[in-house]
Amino acid sequence: MDITAQAVRALTLYSLAEFQSGHASTIRVSADGTSFCVADDGRGHAIARTVTGSPYLQFIYTHLDYPFAVGEGSPVQLHGIGMSLLNALCSELSVNVQKTDAKLRMKYRDGHLCEEEHLDIPTESTGTAVSGTISPTLQRGQTNAEYIEQWLLNVLASNPPLKLHFNGKELHAPRPRAA
Repeated sequence: MDITAQAVRALTLYSLAEFQSGHASTIRVSADGTSFCVADDGRGHAIARTVTGSPYLQFIYTHLDYPFAVGEGSPVQLHGIGMSLLNALCSELSVNVQKTDAKLRMKYRDGHLCEEEHLDIPTESTGTAVSGTISPTLQRGQTNAEYIEQWLLNVLASNPPLKLHFNGKELHAPRPRAA
């Protein structure tokens, strides 16, 4: 199974939801070997949000570690399970969030947060970029870039105003064939 392609598809759908709700215009995707990156210019993850006193992004990327403390009955965040599962599949995962007033960078190794940098600085752009490498024990072969590109073209055909890039080039929706 091409887990890298599946990770790209899942992340692209998260970004596509940002586009379809009017918060993003561009999605940039790259995939090479077992490494990937999906970035959008949407609102960016909620940096300051908390859930029962814990950082929201802890729920999103490490929800499979639930419960977070003995006796802590925090609510289950269903939308975080997918991102947490993705994190568990990666030997390395980086999350970069840009808000108008802050930047956040988190790095995970084997599903565990190992670095975090939060800067309270203004930025002109917003969005989220998630990049990683699928664990070599889960996928030994290369990802199928042609499959990913074709899938992205189908996404673009269904969402023509979207600006979609794959491996550094802008994709264009196929033109309808003349009858």
